[in-house]
Amino acid sequence: MEEIHANLYMVTLPMPFRLMHVHAFIAVDGDEITLLDTGLNTPETFVLLEESLRRIGKATRDIKRIFITHYHIDHCGMAGRVQNISGARIHMSAQSRPFILMRESEEFLFADRIRDFCLLQGLPEKAIDFTSRMFLTFKKGGGFFHIDEFFPGADKYIVGGEEMQVIPTPGHTHDHVSFYFPQQGILLAGDHVLSEITPNLSPDLFAPEFRPLSSYLDSLALMEALPVTKVYPAHGRPFRNLQERSAAIYDHHLIRKRIACESVHRGSKTAYVVSQDIFGTELTEFDQFLALNETYVHLLELIREGLIREERMVGQAFYIHL
Repeated sequence: MEEIHANLYMVTLPMPFRLMHVHAFIAVDGDEITLLDTGLNTPETFVLLEESLRRIGKATRDIKRIFITHYHIDHCGMAGRVQNISGARIHMSAQSRPFILMRESEEFLFADRIRDFCLLQGLPEKAIDFTSRMFLTFKKGGGFFHIDEFFPGADKYIVGGEEMQVIPTPGHTHDHVSFYFPQQGILLAGDHVLSEITPNLSPDLFAPEFRPLSSYLDSLALMEALPVTKVYPAHGRPFRNLQERSAAIYDHHLIRKRIACESVHRGSKTAYVVSQDIFGTELTEFDQFLALNETYVHLLELIREGLIREERMVGQAFYIHL
């Protein structure tokens, strides 16, 4: 655990897959705690959170508010467990609502939608089966929780004795928000801006009108306008030069979009085949799924720019250059 400002701490929690860790944040408000993201609901994560709280003379029962950046399980998995112990009020974006309702009432709906999407976009059956099993594993790293308040949009709270602004930053997910402390110039960026990698962009299968890439680039521009002195992402190292990092990510996506357009120009193909032209063919099954997602959101922008079109044949979507 690291104190990043008076009454504000960063705690690094373990994950058993991919990035291997996620950062959550503890803010001390007198006798009460505000927790910003929670980590997975695993015994190891809970023990580490308890130990971190104990180091500052607090306990899980002192957590009275939980602010969540987005619905991914490594960010909200332990919310229900903490809420059951402390009665904490949970706050999320209003865009989180479809996912929360799905988890409450239709256990396999999301997995079914993912499978249908992947089949349509040409992902091989082996990769689809592996991804479906992965999502069931992710589900075990979470638990039911009740959301007490949906952020209506940009909003302000007092957290750790300081003003904190909730800023919608859609792109990585439709519901993503970031937390900004204007007096200190501290940005808790969640998965919006990472120091070493670019966050994966994926479609919102409950809101097909959502444009992940354009929304993400707009969110980057919004962040660049803030006088941020230090960024604390959910994964990887904190960093200072937000404008430089944002510019690198922006260029990265322009390059990916150009490669996707050139791929389709050489002949009609599924999103999966286009993804191989961008990311290569030596990927694990789950990385094939992530590559497909990111390729698809670039293809969406090319369609809206009038450069390509989608045509469905024999149960699959093919992308054709205009």
